[in-house]
Amino acid sequence: MKLYLLKTSFYRNSIPLFILLLFIISACSSGKKALQKGNYYEATLQSVERLRQSPNNKKARHTLGEAYYRAVEENLRITRTTETTTTTLNWEKIAESYGRINEMGNEIRKSPAALQVVKNPKSYLGEEIKAKDKAAEARYGEGVKAMTLNNREDAKRAYLHFVKADEWVKNYKDVSTQIKKSKEAATLKVLVQPIQVPNSFSLERDFVQNQVMEYLNTNRRMNEFVVFYLSWETPNYCCADQFLLMSFDEFTVGQVFQKEKSTTAIDSVRRSVRLDDGSSKTITDAVKADYTHHEQYVVSNGVLDVRVIDAKTNRILMQDKYPGEFVWRNEWGTYQGDKRALDDDQENAIKVRPVSPPPSQDLFVELFKPIYDQLTGNMRRFYKKY
Repeated sequence: MKLYLLKTSFYRNSIPLFILLLFIISACSSGKKALQKGNYYEATLQSVERLRQSPNNKKARHTLGEAYYRAVEENLRITRTTETTTTTLNWEKIAESYGRINEMGNEIRKSPAALQVVKNPKSYLGEEIKAKDKAAEARYGEGVKAMTLNNREDAKRAYLHFVKADEWVKNYKDVSTQIKKSKEAATLKVLVQPIQVPNSFSLERDFVQNQVMEYLNTNRRMNEFVVFYLSWETPNYCCADQFLLMSFDEFTVGQVFQKEKSTTAIDSVRRSVRLDDGSSKTITDAVKADYTHHEQYVVSNGVLDVRVIDAKTNRILMQDKYPGEFVWRNEWGTYQGDKRALDDDQENAIKVRPVSPPPSQDLFVELFKPIYDQLTGNMRRFYKKY
């Protein structure tokens, strides 16, 4: 029995180690599976990496010998085929193919074991540089062509072309200037009017509006071709494409409501008394208390009207209303009479002391929180199409 328990325990404790070994083995693949699927480029890189970990690995050596030459031939075939096409951006495929061949060669040169299998890895560095230059030239030309069409959608296309040209050849010609120029032409400029609130809430208004602006201009899910300006930061209205107007249809902060409910608490309490003869006796007393439960509610609510207006035509592009409410509560209890008549909830309530409601400025900030969630979510969806 002892031997059996020991053996069972050994296998049970070995399971995590077994899983770990499987994970390590799969992470250090010889590339054989990739080779069988015809992914010669991936098979080459995987087998080289495996030989770094295990220089004598026979599977990795065999895979490398099979995959590398096939991968080179495959990529050279792509370059030959692509050179005969008239597609404007065909140089990108050529650059990528030469890049893969050169990457495989660089990885093999870093591994002595891999060099034993592929003794003279191919290098097409000059061809890759030329193809990248041609690819950048083609992208740059497409960008310039798109910019001549003088509309926002084509400016977006131009921007993407210029960015791609810069990726192929860093600082190609004046591409940095063209990127800025095309981005400016492609960007929809939205001028945001201050939220209309009474003067006593101007500081809090600025606080919540700055939160909205930060979301609109920094949230990753917003459209990169839309930028928002506050009107007091950008007084030049002629540059705006749209106006974003926000005002409260209904607005109440700090409405106080009070409610009281009185009840009579009656209970019986046992106590022990000593008699004259020295003996004791248990008697039951009836106890009574008048208990009052106090509730105070401070309600703040409002409905924010939001409109997006085309700056050139004054046409309303979007209008929506976002309700918000915040209720501050305070509950406590008071009593007169015998405290022993109170139940547990009543005893806890009389320990609470009434407190003053928060300042109205704090209530306004709390009121805006549910409005903020609705507003930002809808703005993200609306401007996604731009």
